[in-house]
Amino acid sequence: MRETGLIQIDTLHPQDTEELEEIEGLTNLCYWGTEHYKRFLQQPEYFGRKAIAGIGSDGNRMVGFFFARAVLENLELLKIGVYPDFQGRGVGTLLLQAAFVEGLRRGCLRCFLEVRKSNEGAMRFYFGHEFRIAGERTNYYTNPLEDAWIMERYL
Repeated sequence: MRETGLIQIDTLHPQDTEELEEIEGLTNLCYWGTEHYKRFLQQPEYFGRKAIAGIGSDGNRMVGFFFARAVLENLELLKIGVYPDFQGRGVGTLLLQAAFVEGLRRGCLRCFLEVRKSNEGAMRFYFGHEFRIAGERTNYYTNPLEDAWIMERYL
């Protein structure tokens, strides 16, 4: 586990996946379902991390996460989400850095992701972390139907 200030980054385990639905709902991500996430984390090419904050008398709480997979020399960031109250505090950056570290450990050279074309906040975040637009996918997202930018950066 890596700790920075009050935020700790740790491995996302199958038993953690029930907590993801609330984060995803608040960040407009599509919840894939607990069973899907559990199967996902049992496959060797997939991995995830969680950001944990120590919050007062409530103890520790997951405040962000990512899912990714390593395929050959490519790291694909499938999802990254941070509770709105913790956005802009460096949590997303810590999660992204953890993805890069694990991707490099697995032999990845580049990172790819898709992002809704209308998601200006995410675009600013990714541009701020040296991603560039590499292409687009038509009608990639549903609810609502929307195109996606494919973004990439070298690790």
